[in-house]
Amino acid sequence: MAKFSIPEYKVKIDQLQPGVYIRLEGHWFEHPFLFTRFKIKSEEQIRVLRDSGVEEVTCVPAKSDRLPISRSKSAERAEAGEPEPAKKQAKDPATERFWKLKKERIEKLKTKRDEIKACEEKYRKSAKAVPGMMDGVLTGSAESVEQAGDMIADMVDVLLNDRDAVVHLMGSEEDESLYYHSLNVSVLALMLGKDIGLGQEDMSALGLGCLFHDVGKNRIDKKILKKKGPLTKPEQELLHLHPRYGVEIALKTGAFPEGALRAIFQHHEAADGSGYPKGFTKKKTHRLARVASIANVYDNLVNDPLREKAMTPYQAMSFMFAKLKNKLDMDIFSSFIRCLGIYPPGTICQLSNEAIGLVISVNQRNPLKPSLLLFDPEVPREEAVIFDMEDDPELGVLKSIHPQDLPKEIFDYLNPSTEVAYFTNNAGEKPSS
Repeated sequence: MAKFSIPEYKVKIDQLQPGVYIRLEGHWFEHPFLFTRFKIKSEEQIRVLRDSGVEEVTCVPAKSDRLPISRSKSAERAEAGEPEPAKKQAKDPATERFWKLKKERIEKLKTKRDEIKACEEKYRKSAKAVPGMMDGVLTGSAESVEQAGDMIADMVDVLLNDRDAVVHLMGSEEDESLYYHSLNVSVLALMLGKDIGLGQEDMSALGLGCLFHDVGKNRIDKKILKKKGPLTKPEQELLHLHPRYGVEIALKTGAFPEGALRAIFQHHEAADGSGYPKGFTKKKTHRLARVASIANVYDNLVNDPLREKAMTPYQAMSFMFAKLKNKLDMDIFSSFIRCLGIYPPGTICQLSNEAIGLVISVNQRNPLKPSLLLFDPEVPREEAVIFDMEDDPELGVLKSIHPQDLPKEIFDYLNPSTEVAYFTNNAGEKPSS
């Protein structure tokens, strides 16, 4: 593929030819193309540009296979009888087709934004309720367990009854990280539980157990929980008691189902028997606990309290597959990969057309075609394009990019969160007014 090491420059539409990489100036809504930067693939695209009133574009030689033709050659074309823009009487059918597709995508974009807004509202409401429910459980309140059960039941209902339910990337607040972690693990575990075919009763128990899987840490000295360096052996032994403490706390309410208690007690057990508190192998560990373990490990890797140690979602998934095969139920983990896709929400990707975006949601029907928030300096950040990859079958993911490797302009635009949080939403549900 030819590349040209010369600066970008302006060219007239009549100088374009397939293979030239261009950048369109102006607002995204002013032209019928999905991207403001792309490589010309056909003469049809050039006709659409001309017919849309675009007179000039910027050529990006470094990304072009061919350079624009010279002005003199363009003039020769015109003299040879090729149509001039001023002589066109009617819109080119291709232009009408491009605009129709663009308008459909604009409507879809509006729906997607409304959907994400509704999801964010639900997420914030749920996250704010968790601390109160946690405090209630610590005092033995069965009513708090019932409130938590109602919240979990809503998520279970969405996941089990809506084929279009999606998992969205949410922003979170660092000062309540324990509660966001509990909510994250619940959402991810329920998503996974749905995929492996759990029924409603097991799903409810799983969600409840995951929401309170770390409740026993409230009996551990916070200095140990927040210690940044490695724990001493006595500190580690004390930390390993939190599943036992959690079950003791949950039993006092008299309201937790058996499956939830198992998830709380066994979420740190490992398939090879190296986990705690009992050292159970896969065969002895309850299925719900094996699901909870995968969701817990993943979220801990992505949202490590030591930010410099936190992995990207893509790295976390790869690490679990390569390094934790002996510790996780790999049959269930295969379903986890299928649910979140190879590039989970929070991953920054470069597409095959060189566009860069942040994965914000994964569609469980087609996890290899997630939705991305696209970087485009020509589009204000608050109006950033949300692109559903399944809308363009030809596009694929070229590679994932670590946020630290992004140029500052792209990092600031995409604003990859230091904490990654997830929530489910009914894709067809309209936001509350």
